[in-house]
Amino acid sequence: MAARGVSLLKFVGTVSLGLLTGLSYTLSTLTIPTLLALPSASAAAKAFESLATTAKKHLQVLTYVSGSAFALAYLLSPRYFRHPYLLYTSLLVFGSRLATNDVVAPYLSLGPAPSQSSSTSSSSLAAATARKQKKEHAAARARMEASYEVLGSDVHSEGTGSASGEEPEVEEEQINGEEVRVKVEAFLKKQIAQSTVAGLGFLLAVVGIWGDGVAQTNVFIEV
Repeated sequence: MAARGVSLLKFVGTVSLGLLTGLSYTLSTLTIPTLLALPSASAAAKAFESLATTAKKHLQVLTYVSGSAFALAYLLSPRYFRHPYLLYTSLLVFGSRLATNDVVAPYLSLGPAPSQSSSTSSSSLAAATARKQKKEHAAARARMEASYEVLGSDVHSEGTGSASGEEPEVEEEQINGEEVRVKVEAFLKKQIAQSTVAGLGFLLAVVGIWGDGVAQTNVFIEV
């Protein structure tokens, strides 16, 4: 009965680790690079936020399921049949999760140089100030035009329409495309690191399970 439970844990751990490796590899090679090709910074930011939130949840669940399954399989295995590869695979699975941590691997989330960052922030601040002044001037002009009754409702609607039509443009320009690119590239580096470590663990698990099958076959033949 214990042997069946250990075999089930090995199966669950291997399948979960395979899904973890495949999901991380797909994110790093197919999904995330397409975000950098989007024409709008706001669209890229919204897509990245949604993708990152969903991907982190699934990757976290698969990591805990796979790592815990291999660790339990190692602990529940008989002493004479307790192979170290189960423990090593569990450590690699949890290590793939730690490889994406900013504290453990801060080099994966490095941004642009300070000079570039300061110049970008100053230019962004100047552009935001100019847009704010332009918006205030447009609003004042709209109120002035609306005060003249002789101009009619057409001029009033045109003035308010021009003022309201500028709001989406302001919201669009407030998103810094360079900051979005830095976040996407940092997330891409983390997924490459995680897929590499998880892939090593998956390879070790497959080789270890194959070795278990060969060992059990030899034992049955000898008996």
